[in-house]
Amino acid sequence: MNMYQPLTENIRQKIKRLQETDYVQAAIGTIDKEGCPLVTKVVPMSYKGSIYLLLSDLSEHTKNIKLNNNVSIYFAAKETNKTKSNNSRLTLQGNIKKLNLKKVDPFFIELTAYYQKIESGSQMWAQFLDFNFYEFFESRKLFVDGFAKAYEEEF
Repeated sequence: MNMYQPLTENIRQKIKRLQETDYVQAAIGTIDKEGCPLVTKVVPMSYKGSIYLLLSDLSEHTKNIKLNNNVSIYFAAKETNKTKSNNSRLTLQGNIKKLNLKKVDPFFIELTAYYQKIESGSQMWAQFLDFNFYEFFESRKLFVDGFAKAYEEEF
């Protein structure tokens, strides 16, 4: 018995808004060399149907990705309900891959310009040698929109 409801078009639109503009916090879950989970704050960017992250190769989560590229990304909506567990949130599972782009590549410049719109200052640190864009490939989506309102989609 599946405890999750299938996604409807209305729920898909809520998820899209949360991913693109409505999240107030986001985190990535990675697995370290000891097999332990690590959750750290990130700023994912939805762009042209994909999710991208601008990550430093020096960060612990990026080092973990090099060992195991299976990750989860968590998006939290603004807490508008007094009961915290009734606030919307989205967890995506999948894998992530580093884009092998040079800083002068037109697609790198395009991603950087768009990312600057959601994360001020990123135009500067995107040029640092240790910063690169990563693309996330989703295999499972779990959206909770409040008590007894859980939706799942697997690919």
